Amino acid sequence: IISKINEISNYYSSALHWNLKEIKETLPSLIQNVKDHYSEIGTLLNVKFHNKNGIDRFQKQFDTGFQTFMETSRKKAKEAQNREQLTIQPKEILTTATKAKITIKNFLGGLYYLTTDEIEIQENKLYLIEAKHSKNAKLPNIGDIKDGLLKMILYCNLKNVKISDKNYIAFPILKLTSSKLLSSYKTGNSEEEKQNFFEENKLNKKQINLINNLLIESNVNNIKIIISNL
Repeated sequence: IISKINEISNYYSSALHWNLKEIKETLPSLIQNVKDHYSEIGTLLNVKFHNKNGIDRFQKQFDTGFQTFMETSRKKAKEAQNREQLTIQPKEILTTATKAKITIKNFLGGLYYLTTDEIEIQENKLYLIEAKHSKNAKLPNIGDIKDGLLKMILYCNLKNVKISDKNYIAFPILKLTSSKLLSSYKTGNSEEEKQNFFEENKLNKKQINLINNLLIESNVNNIKIIISNL
């Protein structure tokens, strides 16, 4: 694993070229290793795995060409996008019923099928809102926040944003909510308002440091942060 990570860090071509290289050079032996180890584990533990037909079908996609695999992957990604749009997770407390699909196309023609928890449209401005909620803590856990930030970085780099062929300017917003908070804070509030928010909600040092780091990140990448009890 370490050697592969080092190989990736020293690879200077595109992600597409990397994937094509791995499919050709690494995947066949990897699939065979998986099949062999399934058999060994099954024998060792006296358990029966699903048959290998699924793995064989997966491998056959590459045998018939990369285009076939790409089309299959895109189909599955779109299906997942459709499911996600219709689902509200416990860690998402949404103030509007505007969960929307967003499809990102990169410069190589690759398509990424995602959803955004909420959107808000004001004239030519499109606010893309990623919502993270905590029921029992004053802030969502760090894993959820990092997941939200990853979406924010993607949204910060969007160009030529359109809805039904109409151009918009995208503004990413990370919204953190908790039923344990007594007040709200957002980027743009004064330093005094921020300190009042810390005191009113009796945040500990770790929580304060997390929020301050988020605000630094938001300032560097032009992301709006909202922390509220709703």
